[in-house]
Amino acid sequence: MFILLGKHGTSIKKRIELSFKNAGLVFEQLEQGKELTDILCSGKGPYFTIMALLCRRMSFEKAHVAAVQYCERSHNVFRTIFSKSVYSLFVFLFSFFMIYFFSDLIYPQMAVYAKEFGPVLFLLKGGMNGLAIGLLCFFLFLFYIFYLPCQKVVERQIGNFLFMKKLVSIQLASVLLPFFDTSLSTREALRVCLSIKENNRLRLCIAEISKRLESGCSLLEAMEDCDPELVTFAGLGMESMNMKGMFEMYLLRSKKQTDRLIEKIVRIIQMISYGCVGLLVFTAYQILLSPLNVLYTI
Repeated sequence: MFILLGKHGTSIKKRIELSFKNAGLVFEQLEQGKELTDILCSGKGPYFTIMALLCRRMSFEKAHVAAVQYCERSHNVFRTIFSKSVYSLFVFLFSFFMIYFFSDLIYPQMAVYAKEFGPVLFLLKGGMNGLAIGLLCFFLFLFYIFYLPCQKVVERQIGNFLFMKKLVSIQLASVLLPFFDTSLSTREALRVCLSIKENNRLRLCIAEISKRLESGCSLLEAMEDCDPELVTFAGLGMESMNMKGMFEMYLLRSKKQTDRLIEKIVRIIQMISYGCVGLLVFTAYQILLSPLNVLYTI
């Protein structure tokens, strides 16, 4: 709202009053001598971190657009996967608890009629436990990557995963992209980006690249630990003198790859959940109809 009102020539005072619930607090801080950009960028989270980084070097509107795009490209993967998998996860949990209900409460009463089903039920419960643990670990892993501070011990184990290189490279390209419209060189832009505090993983990557550049390495050599595709597009950008265009193409390509990966993950979770429904039906059939099977064999 604040930015949209600015496009129509609205005064700063009216923009603040119409855009913020705590407009009075904003005015108080302005009276204390604080700059408006510092006040508006004082929040927590990746959006405000990028805003604080960019708003002093470009217009507030451009900084806002860049911050929103950064968050969309690099921080919405977990939210997207979880939102698309909520129903499948509910189906899985329903099947999981119903199988335990039949095995622990119903089967003991029917064990006389279905003794041979006991070992199968034991293996079935073990498989369901394995799937539940696997899904839990997967979502905890994603939650750690996108919401928790990175730990050096963990990062040493997962840092070389292609997915992690892709994620950090997308964040790096998203942060550097707005600087191509400024007068800063790539090295100067990297130096500015070292002030990022919210994302330790990205800051470590930028620090390593800057260190290699200072030691005399070329930009491509300094980026050798990044996603190979980013290095390729950076090389093309240097050849064509169009780094911004090449980085935009890399981010577009990465978005398509990420969308396909998300769809695969969601589809796998759906297949697991629907498979568990089939196992639930099989379990219920074997247990509840076991007395009839005995009658048919008499």
